[in-house]
Amino acid sequence: MRKQNITKNFIYQLLYQIIVLVIPLILSPYLTRTLGDTALGVYAYVNSIAFYFVEFAMLGIAKYGQRLIAKNADNADKLRESFWSLFSIHMIVSFISLAFYLIFTGLVIHTDKAIFAIEAIYVASALFDITWLFYGLENFKNVVIRNSVVKIIELILIFGLVKSPNDLWIYTLISALGIFLGQLVLLPYAIRSVPPIYFSYKTMLIHLKPMLVLSISVIAVSLYTVFDKTLLGLLTTKENVAYYEYSNKIVNIPKTFISVIGTIMFPRACKFVANNDLKSQKKYIHYSLLLTGFIGMASIFGLLGISNLFVDIYYGPLFSQCSSIIIALSPLVIIIGIGDIIRTQYMIPNEMDKQYILCSIYNAAINIFLSIFLINILPSQYKIFGAVIGTISAEVFGCTYQFIICKGFIKAKEIVASLLPFAVIGVLMLGIIRLSAIYMSGSIMSLLAQLIIGGSVYVLLSIVYCTIFEKEIAQIIAKKINHNKRNP
Repeated sequence: MRKQNITKNFIYQLLYQIIVLVIPLILSPYLTRTLGDTALGVYAYVNSIAFYFVEFAMLGIAKYGQRLIAKNADNADKLRESFWSLFSIHMIVSFISLAFYLIFTGLVIHTDKAIFAIEAIYVASALFDITWLFYGLENFKNVVIRNSVVKIIELILIFGLVKSPNDLWIYTLISALGIFLGQLVLLPYAIRSVPPIYFSYKTMLIHLKPMLVLSISVIAVSLYTVFDKTLLGLLTTKENVAYYEYSNKIVNIPKTFISVIGTIMFPRACKFVANNDLKSQKKYIHYSLLLTGFIGMASIFGLLGISNLFVDIYYGPLFSQCSSIIIALSPLVIIIGIGDIIRTQYMIPNEMDKQYILCSIYNAAINIFLSIFLINILPSQYKIFGAVIGTISAEVFGCTYQFIICKGFIKAKEIVASLLPFAVIGVLMLGIIRLSAIYMSGSIMSLLAQLIIGGSVYVLLSIVYCTIFEKEIAQIIAKKINHNKRNP
C-alpha cells in the first residue's frame, strides 16, 4: 500500500471525523424529540455493556497492531506475516467474545432483551475490525471513504424509519449494522493489498503476550470511559444515562478533533523511535501541543459561553440538565488531549507498556471507586455529577502520572507555554460572547451570532499570536498555502 504524507492523512482523518461528528449532531435533536430520554438511556446503557465485549475482542490489537505494522511497513513479506498472524489471533478471540456475549444475554439479562440481542451485531463487528492495518500503514483514505458512505446511509435510514420510542429496536439495529458493515467493507481491500502468506503457529504466539499486556490498559481505559454509563444505569435511572451520554456527545466533538492528532502521529512517532530520530519526535510533539491548545481552549471557553442557550435550542427542554453537565465535563478536552499526546507520541512508541498499563489501572480504580462513592452519597438530583467528578479526577491523575514518568523528554514549561496563550485568548473570547449575549434574544440566530463573533475573535488573535511567537508554524502553513496555489 502506498503511504500518504502527514498533511493528507490529517485531512482525510479530519474529514472523516467531521462526518462522524456532524451525523450525530444532525441526529441528536431529532432523537431527543422522537425516542426521548428513557429510550435513549436504555440504548446508552445496553451499548455500554456490549462495548466491554468488543474491547475484549480487540485484545489490545489496535495500538499493538499499528505499532507492528508501522515498523514492518517497508518489508513486504514481514508485513504480510505480521498482519495475517495478528488477524488470525484477533478472529479467534473475537469469536470467543461473541460467544460469551450471547451466553451473557441469554442467561443474565431479563429486561430489554431485544435490544441486547440486536447489539450482538455490534459485538460481531469486532471480528472484521482491521483499521489498525490501514492506520499502521498511514493509509487513511480507504477507511475514510468506505466508512463515510456507510455513515451517510445510516443517517438516511434513521430519519426514514425511527419515529417514536417504540422504534428503539430499529435505531439499535441500524446503528449496529452501520458499525458492522463499516468494518466488513475494508476486508476485501486488505486481502488484495496484503495477500495471505504462510505463517507458523509460533509466530502467532509471539504476538500474544504484548497484545495481552496492552489489552489490560484497553480494558482499564474502557472502565473509566464507558463504565460511568453502566454505573448510572445500575445505581440511578436510565434518564440519567441519557443526560450523561448526550452531554458527552457535545464535549466529544472537540475531543474527537484532538484525537485525530494522536491517530495521525502515532505511526509516524513509531518510525521516529525506530530510527532514533528524537529531534523530529520532539518537534512534532510541540506542534501537537500547540494544535491541542488551540482547539481545546476554544472549546472549553466556547462551551462556557453558549452551553445554556445551545442545550435549550438543540436538545429541547427535556434535556435542559445537560447544560451544567457539559460545562462540568468541558475541562476533559484539554486534559485528555495532553494525555493522548504523551501516550501516542512517546509512551507507546517507546514501548513503555508497563507504565501505560499501570496508569490505566490507576485511572480505572480512581474513577470506579470515586464514582460509586459519590453516586451513592449525593442527593438524587446531583448523582449524575458523581460520575462527572469521578471521570475528571481519573483523567487529571492519569495525565499527571504520565507527565511525571515522561518528564525527562516532555517538560512542564513546554506544555504550559503551548497552552497558556490560547487560554488567555479563550478568556477574551468568553468575555466577548457574554457581552454580546446581553444585547441578543435567546434564539437560534443569537446562538449563531455568538458563535461567529466569539470564533472570529479567537481565530484572529490566535493567528496574531502564532505569527509573532510561533514563526515556524506560520512558515509551514504559508509554504503549504503557496504549494497548493502552485499545484491546484
